[in-house]
Amino acid sequence: MADPLSTIANVIAVLKLASAATKYIKEVKQASSDRLRLRDELRSTTCLLEMLKDRLEDSQYSEDSDAETLKPHSIASLEGGDGPLELFRQVLEDIISKLAPQNRLSRLAQSFTWPFDKKDVAELVSTLERLKSHFTLVMQNDLVELTKLSHLKLDNIQREVENARSRSLDNESQKVILWVSTLAYRPRHLDVLENAQPGTGTWFLSHPTFKAWVDGTAGDVLWCPGIPGAGKTILASLIIDNLEREHGFHDTICTYVYCNYTKRQEQTAVALLSSLLQQVLQHITTTTVPVEIQSLYQLHKKHGTRPTLAQVTDILRILTASFSVFRVVVDALDECAESDDDALRFIAAVRSLGPSVQLLCTSRFSTVFERYFDGAQRIEISAQSEDIRIYLDSQIQQQPGLARHVRADSSLKDEIIDAIVGEFHGMFLLAKLHLESLSKKINRKAIRVALKTLPTTLDATYSEAVERIYNQAPDLVEVAESVLFWVICVKRPLTVLELRHAYATRELPDDTPLEDDDLPDGEILTSTCGGLIKVDGESQTVRVVHYTAQEYFERSHTQNLYAARRDLASISLAYLTLPNLSDGPCSTDKTMARRLEQYPFLDYASTYWGEDIGKLSDDDLEAMRARIDRFLFNKGSLEVACQVQYLPRIRYLRWSQEYPRNVPPLVVAAGFSMPQVLKRLITDVGLHVESRGTDRVTALIRAAVCGIADNVRALVEQGADLEARDYMEETALQKAAGKGAVDALRTLIDVGADVNARSPDWTSLMSAVSSNNVEAVEMLVLAGADTATETVWGETALTLALRNGQEPIASFLTNQGVSLPRNPTGRRASVTASRKGMRDLVRRLTADYGAIAARPLQRQSSRVAAGLTRIQEEAEPPDAIATRVPIPGQPARPEIDEGDFMGLLEGLEYSVGFTTMYELGNLLGSGHFATVRSCINRVTGVAAAAKVFHDVDKWEGSAEKLASVRREVTVLSKLRGGSHPAIIQIMHLFADYNDRRILLVTELASAGELFHLISRRQKLSEQQTRTIFVQLLSALEFLHDRGLIHRDIKPENILLTDEESLSIKLADFGLAKQIPDDSGLWHYNATLCGTPSYVAPEIICKSHLQRKSGTPTDIWSCGVVLYICLCGFPPFSDELKREDFPYDLADQIRAGMFDYPSPYWDPIPDSALDLIDSMIVVDMEKRFSARECLEHVWMANDAPTILEGEGGVRSASPEPLN
Repeated sequence: MADPLSTIANVIAVLKLASAATKYIKEVKQASSDRLRLRDELRSTTCLLEMLKDRLEDSQYSEDSDAETLKPHSIASLEGGDGPLELFRQVLEDIISKLAPQNRLSRLAQSFTWPFDKKDVAELVSTLERLKSHFTLVMQNDLVELTKLSHLKLDNIQREVENARSRSLDNESQKVILWVSTLAYRPRHLDVLENAQPGTGTWFLSHPTFKAWVDGTAGDVLWCPGIPGAGKTILASLIIDNLEREHGFHDTICTYVYCNYTKRQEQTAVALLSSLLQQVLQHITTTTVPVEIQSLYQLHKKHGTRPTLAQVTDILRILTASFSVFRVVVDALDECAESDDDALRFIAAVRSLGPSVQLLCTSRFSTVFERYFDGAQRIEISAQSEDIRIYLDSQIQQQPGLARHVRADSSLKDEIIDAIVGEFHGMFLLAKLHLESLSKKINRKAIRVALKTLPTTLDATYSEAVERIYNQAPDLVEVAESVLFWVICVKRPLTVLELRHAYATRELPDDTPLEDDDLPDGEILTSTCGGLIKVDGESQTVRVVHYTAQEYFERSHTQNLYAARRDLASISLAYLTLPNLSDGPCSTDKTMARRLEQYPFLDYASTYWGEDIGKLSDDDLEAMRARIDRFLFNKGSLEVACQVQYLPRIRYLRWSQEYPRNVPPLVVAAGFSMPQVLKRLITDVGLHVESRGTDRVTALIRAAVCGIADNVRALVEQGADLEARDYMEETALQKAAGKGAVDALRTLIDVGADVNARSPDWTSLMSAVSSNNVEAVEMLVLAGADTATETVWGETALTLALRNGQEPIASFLTNQGVSLPRNPTGRRASVTASRKGMRDLVRRLTADYGAIAARPLQRQSSRVAAGLTRIQEEAEPPDAIATRVPIPGQPARPEIDEGDFMGLLEGLEYSVGFTTMYELGNLLGSGHFATVRSCINRVTGVAAAAKVFHDVDKWEGSAEKLASVRREVTVLSKLRGGSHPAIIQIMHLFADYNDRRILLVTELASAGELFHLISRRQKLSEQQTRTIFVQLLSALEFLHDRGLIHRDIKPENILLTDEESLSIKLADFGLAKQIPDDSGLWHYNATLCGTPSYVAPEIICKSHLQRKSGTPTDIWSCGVVLYICLCGFPPFSDELKREDFPYDLADQIRAGMFDYPSPYWDPIPDSALDLIDSMIVVDMEKRFSARECLEHVWMANDAPTILEGEGGVRSASPEPLN
């Protein structure tokens, strides 16, 4: 039972931590709403714990058992490693670790930083609420509820605490997760949510249709159309927040996309799905990412490519299956792509992820969307008058001018609200802009006059806002013009601080350092723009108020936007050459981080300085010339820009040092569309066209990577080497192909670049396939690219397309006559493609197994020549144990005479009087030389099997047959007594002189042949097959270790002692051989032997001088049996021969040509295919051994008593195994 004194001590320690955590929360100056929420909840929990401490102290001194003192069981429930005190301590330590400053400087910085986002705060508050419930029940001595709480809520609390701690992923996992997508929507969501007016949106969240959609009772799709400016994005943020807070159970997830029409080129279906995948990974990952993601990362990182739509979709399907509800909220679907049809391709991909998907979309009205979502649940979005009133009531108080006017005349507030509500036309944006226009009025009369003439359309409202801007003081007009048009035309949104640095730099003379006193006030910069820009609260990012405003200015202010782009280019170049940056690149991560903090505009300037230079007029370009050259020929400035341009998105050890050194000015310039500048730098300045830095990238390669065809053309005209290679040994054409840069690729092809140039193991066509650009692939193939080139692993352009699920590319290549390589990679690619739904295409590329699969498995005789055409069989010398070519120094055995019955038995231990000892029973089977019958020992009653060789003296060609009998008897006799449990045991050998027959008595395998089991069941399950093969491979290893090979492994020779347990016995050793000790794994052999469909290629070489056999021979046959077990039919067959596949059985075996036809192999995992591909290998030396087969990953987990060590081996192929 718990000791009250120790519990009190623990409570006091936790209370001290709570006090410290509360103190640090109070010191944070930003994120006031979240901070207050967490602070209040923490204080409430702490207060309850203090009361609990008092009750504990009372219990220590009370002797009245009826008093309201804490019971021992209640006190005990507080303690333990997973008790509420320990969990509260963990929560507090987590808060303190993120808020406690380490020194004075960090304390100053910390006061401006809030490390928790809204989801973090929600989880912490939820945890604290549950802890309070537990503390309350302790004080109430409610043992029943405490027991329930201990088993339910504390588990959830523990999980949440662990989840919070596990967010500190290792660097490698973070790197992989960030690589998955460049579209991060969490910051955008928080910015939008920050601007949402509290109290609005409740009409939607309480709507019966929305509630039914959440509950899953109203279909899986909810479409929410609305007019522009209706507040759809703000409402989407409220929906997402509601789903995360109110419906975020452990087996549900809410993912989201905020589409932006200025980023339509980036918002491809694969990019948006990758963002959803990234959100899932961030939700589920604790320390390491799933193996599927790691494999995908390694595959694409090697070649600098990105995952395809099929790859991302496949992995998302796997991950979404673990959630009972997978919600996806898509805001502004109409801004997703260039066309509504393209946007719907993304929606279709989302809906294909699985039955757990629930989709909510907002968009403008669209007839295309109307047709697509016909039948789906629908809520039309329109700004509600009650929401407008809430918004206006709050905002009037926050506008200093309006607030003063309203204080002077309280009735004015209602007049403003009533007038705007009467004219907002369902648009939140219109109400916001109206209020902004009123806030600039200098008296109440002007406000009342303006209320009578409020614009009724967005364009009219924007025009009025522009008019207000130009009615300001001249210096403010200049500020507003600059800031407004910069914000509209920037390549990515700028923060307020970046805007301040840009504006200050424009005002600086050259060679003048930038100082803090030069920075303009951010409030002034943003407040002069007539309400046409907005500042996101949390990120301080500056954006246009609405995309309709962007459209308005792009239509009506083209000259202003041109001037803004010119100014931004000039400012960027000036910023990069500031004396402040004269130290050159940073040598440590610390100094780099400090530089980015001190010079926030550096990232934008380094990345986008040349984006619009090529669009300038000749006069403006000439005016910019000095500034361009000043940057390009300043080595320090150039290296500063290069270092920043190559910075990774995640910061890990030495993250700041992963950039190429000594990059020449021409290469830097080639990364932007400015062909005129490139020509001048070469012809006038004299820069060498082949100059390169440490990454060996030339200007031509750089231009190709960036897909700038005009630069490519200009550089080729200046003599650039088309076949120059970078550090990856790739040419400009390979780079363009890998990026899917079709314009640059077309230009390079037109000027004669080698379409078959390849890096050590990769072709241009493979690069184009990896880019998933059909046009680039078509262009290369029509230009003569070799479609059959294989990598060291047997990969081709077609196998890449099939494995990646790129059906349009794979179909094009197939239509061009490209065939699958006859190797494991080709087979595996066909299976992968079939699983991805490309079965029709796969059928065109693989042999037609339909007829074979449709009929039962056929028995075959163990005489290989009878089943293989066009093979000249040599007579086999009847060696007693091994038939071999003469071995120097060894005398040859004399041949047994035909019909020499006594000669056959010479040297063997045999008995007579079979009928005295045994009684023959039912016929069990018949073979080429003998019949097998059951028999009973007359003395013991033990059942056995008798293999009866009849009329031996009458056999035609008896020398060969007698040798076979002698081999079997000799091998089994040799193994007798010390054999393997999966090898048939010989019991007696009898000679019947009167009937001229030999009887071999062995163990009885009463369940029959594996052949019959497969025939009855059509095929076996993976588990059944594994059970059989663990025994079979172990038996083969036993034989091979003793220098014996079986040479006739097939289902007919694998017997079952029990069908339920699938215990087996390997039988029929009539073709077995002893390998000479000095021959290694194999030896030459002129004999044709085995069973046609199972025989190894080395046995049927066209020249008998090349024929050989050895332990790998058994592995080949074993691989064929494994194939049959899993699908029910053989991999090789004469029935596969047809006009477009002119290969008979022997051809197929010699070349190792077989497929994994669909749909039979679709459900079989890659690991099983990998094992088969490691067994059915034409090259004997590359074939797995029995031990390697046993240790293979597909086998290893089911053979613990046989295998040593853990884990498993696999083939050398880099192919991922599912």
